[in-house]
Amino acid sequence: MTSAREERILIVDTNAVFRESLARELQGRNYDTVTAESGIQALLLLRAHNRGIDWLYSRASLPGLIDGWILADEYHDSHPDRSAVIAASCTRSSSQGHIVLNDPSPAGVIDAMWYSMTQEQPAHTPTITQWAEQRIAA
Repeated sequence: MTSAREERILIVDTNAVFRESLARELQGRNYDTVTAESGIQALLLLRAHNRGIDWLYSRASLPGLIDGWILADEYHDSHPDRSAVIAASCTRSSSQGHIVLNDPSPAGVIDAMWYSMTQEQPAHTPTITQWAEQRIAA
């Protein structure tokens, strides 16, 4: 996906190795990445970043009062037509259309982000099983 300006992806994960590996891989694909290790840091970036955040990946469980679900809600307020990608320890549906992955690898996150970026907002929220089936069928 190439545009006049690089799209910015906010990556929120407490695992520094995972977070930086994902950021490097996305930068290699010409995306601008911003990283945060806590929900508070990420919320400040979502609200104050001068160029905005185009896409969001977050771990659901984060230390402190702000978790990935709250970040996804905040992201949805400014991007109602886009899905965030959330990594959780258990499958859960999202009423806002977010893609919820069960403890993914960096490659799994990239696949889900690519799916989110290239698909129109679904009429209903696909479960992780439906998303995987659609990906395999494609």
